[in-house]
Amino acid sequence: MSIALLSSLLIKNTRLASQINIRTMTAASYKNHNLSFQKPDLDERSYRFIELPNKLKALLITDPKTDKAAASLDVNIGSFNDPEPLPGLAHFCEHLLFMGSRKFPDENDYSSFLSKHGGHSNAYTGSSNTNYFFEINAEHLFGALDRFSGFFTGPLFNKNATDKEINAVDSENKKNLQNDLWRIYQLDKSLSNLKHPYHKFSTGNIQTLKQLPESQGLNIRDELLKFYDDSYSANLMKLCIIGREDLDTLAQWTADLFNDVKNKDKPLPVFQDPILLKEQHLQRIIQVEPVKELRKLDIEFCVPDYEKHWQSKIPHILSHLIGHEGNGSLLSHLKTLGWANELSAGGHTVSENNAFFSIAIELTQKGLAHYKDVTHLIFQYIEMLRHSLPQEWIYLELQNINKANFKFKQNGNPSNTVSSLSKMLEKEYIPVGDILATNLFTKYEPELITKYLEMMTFDNSRITLISKDLETDSFEKWYGTKYKVIEYPADLIAKITSPGLNPNFHLPRPNEFIANNFQVTKLENVTPLEEPHLLKETELGKLWYKKDDRFWQPRGHIYISFKLPHTHLSLLNSMLTTLYVQLINDSLKDLQYDASCANLHASLTKTNQGLDITVSGFNDKLIILLTRFLQGIKSFKPNSDRFQIFKDKTIQHLQNSLYEVPYSQMSTLYNSLINERTWTTTEKLSALDKISYDQLLTFIPTIFEELYFESLIHGNLKYDEAMEIDSLVKLLLTENNILNLQIQNDKLRSYILPKGKTFRYETDLKDPKNVNSCIQHVTQIDIYSEELSAKCALFAQMIHEPCFDTLRTKEQLGYVVFSSTLNNHGTANIRILVQSEKSTPYLEWRIDNFYKIFGKSLKTMSEDTFVKHKDALCKSLLQKYKNMNEESARYTSAIYLGDYNFLHRHRKAALVEKLTKDQMISFFEENIIGKEASKLIVHLQSQVEVDGVESMIDSEVEYPTGEIIENIGEFKSQLLVAPLRQPIKKFEIYDPKLE
Repeated sequence: MSIALLSSLLIKNTRLASQINIRTMTAASYKNHNLSFQKPDLDERSYRFIELPNKLKALLITDPKTDKAAASLDVNIGSFNDPEPLPGLAHFCEHLLFMGSRKFPDENDYSSFLSKHGGHSNAYTGSSNTNYFFEINAEHLFGALDRFSGFFTGPLFNKNATDKEINAVDSENKKNLQNDLWRIYQLDKSLSNLKHPYHKFSTGNIQTLKQLPESQGLNIRDELLKFYDDSYSANLMKLCIIGREDLDTLAQWTADLFNDVKNKDKPLPVFQDPILLKEQHLQRIIQVEPVKELRKLDIEFCVPDYEKHWQSKIPHILSHLIGHEGNGSLLSHLKTLGWANELSAGGHTVSENNAFFSIAIELTQKGLAHYKDVTHLIFQYIEMLRHSLPQEWIYLELQNINKANFKFKQNGNPSNTVSSLSKMLEKEYIPVGDILATNLFTKYEPELITKYLEMMTFDNSRITLISKDLETDSFEKWYGTKYKVIEYPADLIAKITSPGLNPNFHLPRPNEFIANNFQVTKLENVTPLEEPHLLKETELGKLWYKKDDRFWQPRGHIYISFKLPHTHLSLLNSMLTTLYVQLINDSLKDLQYDASCANLHASLTKTNQGLDITVSGFNDKLIILLTRFLQGIKSFKPNSDRFQIFKDKTIQHLQNSLYEVPYSQMSTLYNSLINERTWTTTEKLSALDKISYDQLLTFIPTIFEELYFESLIHGNLKYDEAMEIDSLVKLLLTENNILNLQIQNDKLRSYILPKGKTFRYETDLKDPKNVNSCIQHVTQIDIYSEELSAKCALFAQMIHEPCFDTLRTKEQLGYVVFSSTLNNHGTANIRILVQSEKSTPYLEWRIDNFYKIFGKSLKTMSEDTFVKHKDALCKSLLQKYKNMNEESARYTSAIYLGDYNFLHRHRKAALVEKLTKDQMISFFEENIIGKEASKLIVHLQSQVEVDGVESMIDSEVEYPTGEIIENIGEFKSQLLVAPLRQPIKKFEIYDPKLE
């Protein structure tokens, strides 16, 4: 049989490849590099690295147990390669590759195929790479790869799609215009060497991709084709695939589908002037006025580029030390002075021989006034490091931590895995056999640490100071950011030229939480339990336990959920609880940080039922950490200075949340309308402003009164240890704890909308310059039940792709469009959310119109397509746990909800499997568009006027629809609340002695 004929058959029938021995064809169709791979101990996957005749290289991974297959292709070309007159062209090209190929010309074919088979996709454009990736139910990998390969073998770039995607890119850019991260990043770039491509505007917009090209007589589609033909070369591409199929099959599929990618033998780009920051850019303070209420100091040092010294991890070592939060650290001292709340530090390479180390500090108001002193302290800490380093024990400690992390690494999300690996393959100085183990410390190079620190000097630095209180005199071109650049003042230079040593600074102590015992007793032929055991049930709470019988990892997960009525009794109590939790975590930061360095995590969080404690990581020191954490909570005494700092910080956070992108504000706003004891951000700010330190002192002793708690102990922990943990939790009991038997059912509940009623809530964005509005269109189906949840899930599966295709791709309403189920506290709902420059009444009209269109397609949907949707959903629901964290999360969710439905996904899949197309048509006609449909539509409106959009509404219905909500409290007072989810069965107390 000829290779050509065999390849043809493989494309027609994906199953045939696994039935035919293709080893004899390997030499002709691809080169196998025959590498051995350094893998984690429990990694059962097999790997192969191949190269096609066109020089495209691929890492293939076979995992017979995976439910999801995935692939990613990374092109070593990014926004640095944009032509100077056409900013954003690489990003625009990324968008267009999704819009159809010669073999699959329908611009929606790829997305539709993925959606019908439990998949999704995405891509991003970096400075020097563009990364494309997808994930899909494993048995449909070949069909997805077939479509995916068309991006690189024959994209269409048809004119209609090209014109439309300019709007999509422009909308994506406008989403970020009022985002301080994007604004400051672009400002940093614009104040660099203009001969280095770092300065470019990478996103692009309608001006750079339409207006400017047209004014210069350029056809953007022609320029796009030229860019693609010049840049997208097979020798610059790295592919990574995970699938169930054996390596021979994956290799042959790769050869068949990607061998037609053109190889132009393109070299990697070399920049005209390789120096990114020159002398005129250094020893400068960039004063920036942010959109939000921010106070930050960022200092950036030009340092040696140690990318090729990846084995010794020099930037990581210094990030660990400078970013440390324990005793003797820079942050600890700044907090003592009341000048800072947070600090982060890290190094990164922008391009070859252009590397930076940055220290970012979140300042208090007092700290902003002392920014020169803060800068002096930074240099004093660096001076301490110069005198103290290198010390091999620090390297060995980090080496041991990362060795354990790698040794017991668990599988993650397949699409994330292939995306990161395909990008990593571009670093050809890393041996491919070590590609899975790049986080390991394998080479101690102390002289490089010394050289690195020698470069962290005042004359090799620049500072970005961010606050609304600073003077500005200029505007950045693309985002309009106000700024001013000044030289380092003489008094600052005097402080930091010879900073001296500060007795408050010293290296971290050896980490007591580093695990030493990784023993796991693995049992063979064990069928994993799907539910935890109930070990104990008393008037105080329940204890759930599951010994790990699935992953055999030396890890544990402890979850303690406290139901505490005082924490949410009122708006005042809720805000006092917020401050209490922040102050507790602040006081325990030293403990938490040491633990996190050793891959242990301890957190205290506020919930709508009370407080949650979660402790997880290697089980060796887990109970020690929990004990210390509980003792810290028990002995906590607030400090008035820290109270004021965190009160200010919380006010700042809430104020800033009103300046987030509109779609991210929607959840808080919607919840305040539909849930009990849930308040708007404005109401929280009003209460917080009046809270005093004395009120907090009075409140704290009441928190753990009427305590009821449920615990889950999961992982490599014994029965006796679970009982010990249960007794430790009682440390938090008050002396006069009051038993309240109703507390265990004291959970948040949602309001029920009357049948056939539509309500709308309208409010303006706080940010007067944000051009985007957002609408959340929620249809409340009914009181929650498993059967209704199954129908909602299937309906959401069916509308997901057509909703995006109609509203985002075809109608170009905006970059942010999504649909989903929305299970509130007792009700089942369907929602569509759109963020757009167009007015919210117009968006509401288009959403209603989409539902009408979908209703017609639902009636004409083939039985085969309907079954595919069911199959995709069921497979997603039934996919196996990839790691212990996923399993723990499933159990904690069921415990928190109180229905103990640990088999929720299995039960839902069984219900979905039985649903018929007629049932879904009835569901749609009765609940979505019928006269009895209940809706709550939230309009979050831009203050920027939209011209002529309302006049475009061509409808017999007047928009916006629904009864306006003038007063949220009044609205909620007229509604009934939904019943809570009830336990699905009675669990008996488990006694291991009876087994």
